[in-house]
Amino acid sequence: MIIFLYGPDEYRRLQKKNEIIAEFRKKHAGMGLDYFDAAGKDSFARFREFAANQSLFDPKKLAVLENVFESSEKELTAVLKDAAKDKNLSVLISEKNKSSENISFLSRKSTSIKSQKFEYLGGAEWAKFINDLAKENGLSIEPLAIKFLSAAYQNDTWRLVTEVQKLATLRSPELVEGPKKNIGTKDLEALGLEIGEDFFGVLRNLKNYGLEGRMASLEKLFSMNEPMPKIFNVLAYQLPDKLPQLAKYDILVKSGKLDYEEVLVDLVI
Repeated sequence: MIIFLYGPDEYRRLQKKNEIIAEFRKKHAGMGLDYFDAAGKDSFARFREFAANQSLFDPKKLAVLENVFESSEKELTAVLKDAAKDKNLSVLISEKNKSSENISFLSRKSTSIKSQKFEYLGGAEWAKFINDLAKENGLSIEPLAIKFLSAAYQNDTWRLVTEVQKLATLRSPELVEGPKKNIGTKDLEALGLEIGEDFFGVLRNLKNYGLEGRMASLEKLFSMNEPMPKIFNVLAYQLPDKLPQLAKYDILVKSGKLDYEEVLVDLVI
């Protein structure tokens, strides 16, 4: 059997990979488990031998195979197809892409291939992931701060996890003392999260009373190559008094009448 994990969300994909390995270790005490690099000649030879030989201690085996789509081994497809038919052998593969030219059969539907896709989360699922992650780290994050983090770290699960873990270890006068810390949007600003180069500082300058200063700050934001929707969404939670206006802008963008860059320029002017 082949267990194929794929998709751009590397963090969640890695979590699932480790979960499968841990479950196998629990059932089989680590016997019959080995790691291989399909792109390495010697490692591939070991994998081929591992797949073909019967274990003396436990008939069940798990091969964790890496760099499948980088392999130039001509035999790889044949070895994997044989492995897929073996009820005692599981081959765990985790890749960003679903298939490659040299190995396309992994993307086909088959009873011998169990696949799971890991796209980036969005909307309510993404917000729930952040909330659950916060609880795991002993944090209580206010709904507005959840929305803020959702916008700031969309499609960047690794950085989100890093920042939430950092919040869990930091102490500052802005945070509530005790094992459970309540985090609001002001806390996120005060703690200076890693959202681009001086992202918060430049964002705050958009509130500048002078038009020249606001335009200079907006130009700097654009030069950071941050996604326009991200700048708009984060700014929305920085300007609660302008939420009705921002909501109208959002409708115009989603209807195709404006783009985010036009909206941000108009807002600053």
